[in-house]
Amino acid sequence: MPDTRIIKRYANRKLYDTEHSRYVTLDQISEMIRNGDDVKIVDNKTKEDLTTVTLAQIIFEVGKEAAQLPPACRDAQHHPERW
Repeated sequence: MPDTRIIKRYANRKLYDTEHSRYVTLDQISEMIRNGDDVKIVDNKTKEDLTTVTLAQIIFEVGKEAAQLPPACRDAQHHPERW
């Protein structure tokens, strides 16, 4: 089982990848997950696990982006067999 990648969330809402020592975006975290990485997001100060909240935020953002697509593209997302 791969090691869990720890992402720290700071008070200013910045996300810091402790494995690669760099700030990351929600899109980059989403990509990590799609690539099979095990990710855990924690509040830097309280050490509270924010993984579920952050993943919900990623899902919301993806849904919001999909809602802005033209109807033909939205249809392709839900029915790829038509393309």
